[in-house]
Amino acid sequence: MFLGIDIGGANTKIATSDSSLVDSIYAPLWQDQATLYDVLRHANTRLEDTGMDIEGVGVVMTGELCDCFRTRREGVLKIRDMASTIFEGVEVEYLDRSGIFRHGEAIEEDPLAFASTNWLASAKLVSMTHRDVIFVDCGSTTTDVIPIVGGEIKAKRSDIERLHSHAHELLYSGVLRTNVAALLRKVKLRGEEYATSSELFAITADAYLVLGDITRVDYKCESPNSYAFATETEAKSRESAMRRLARVLCCDLEEIGEEGALSIAVQVKDAQVNELITALREMKERYSLNEVISAGIGEFIVKDATKALDMELLTPLWDRRLSAVLPAYAVAKLLEIANNY
Repeated sequence: MFLGIDIGGANTKIATSDSSLVDSIYAPLWQDQATLYDVLRHANTRLEDTGMDIEGVGVVMTGELCDCFRTRREGVLKIRDMASTIFEGVEVEYLDRSGIFRHGEAIEEDPLAFASTNWLASAKLVSMTHRDVIFVDCGSTTTDVIPIVGGEIKAKRSDIERLHSHAHELLYSGVLRTNVAALLRKVKLRGEEYATSSELFAITADAYLVLGDITRVDYKCESPNSYAFATETEAKSRESAMRRLARVLCCDLEEIGEEGALSIAVQVKDAQVNELITALREMKERYSLNEVISAGIGEFIVKDATKALDMELLTPLWDRRLSAVLPAYAVAKLLEIANNY
């Protein structure tokens, strides 16, 4: 059995190749790099407590982009050091941009070859069973849109290339942590149009909590004004989320009412769905693809976008639990396959 770890800037996800252990832990690296030590140590302790026999550990990452690191190179190296230290009793391997597992020492040669490879692990796993498909992973922070043609992953390998306006392969918005103002510069309310404040008053998690697309348990990040509440339950209540959405228009909930807050939430969702529609339409036309397979906690966004384009959304190969941590599960499975053949 193998362990997969996906080390992000906000969440660290772990999964075993047999899916007996699956978890996502909110761990904001930008606040304190040492947080990762605690998370990895916790994961290792859980493995030891359950008596699981781990043959190897596979690691992918995006956390190197956190601005607590001076450069992404520094981030990759420090993440490597932390992972290798915690799991020193077992072989730890890292997936590079070419899709090959390498030992930690190899990272010294070209650290950026190991940066932002979590999406690649998922896409490689999908490509083993689906030769012509668009793979979409809509997560808490970003959305990956990856074309697979003839079993070959056609996406660029670096984030900056995937962010290119003609690529449509990396949409830097997700269903939890994205600032509402980054999606909406204007809001329509009661027949009038209003500019939004660019302050971090509300995030997409607030919109989807209000709409019922996610639950408080799914809201796995801090709310923008979490410091104002005595408990997490209060901070992540539906009313608190509506108050944050109202604040985007520099007003109180009492001024726009529940109807106004709901309207803002709907417009947030429409903006995110439309962004994905644009990307999917481009992929569909460029590669003559009509089938989509999705993962991530934002699968409801993918469902609406594919429906609008009359594209076929395939039945996922994994349950909701695995879908939320797919890169971690994928890297565990890929490492298992690599060691068995």
